[in-house]
Amino acid sequence: MLAYEENRNFYRMLINSQCKVIVDGEVLFGTCKDLSATGMAFHLSSNPLSLGTIVDIEIDSQNREIPSLSATAEVAREPLVQEGGYLIGVKFNKMN
Repeated sequence: MLAYEENRNFYRMLINSQCKVIVDGEVLFGTCKDLSATGMAFHLSSNPLSLGTIVDIEIDSQNREIPSLSATAEVAREPLVQEGGYLIGVKFNKMN
């Protein structure tokens, strides 16, 4: 069996929730695939975002006890072509 050591400081939660991504005033809608304390990955059906692009992200909570997420983030990985669109990984710069 291969040895594997987890290098992450924060674990990712797998979720499948709609998110709003705002890039230079343009509003795009995507699906958040996973979320951690320092970043997230989301799927967009169009508009691959370049490495280093700054985006504002909003995820509305469906539960009154859990606040909605609002953050400014930076594209941290080259988008991956996946399922008729792009999987984009970002790191959070500021949580609003």
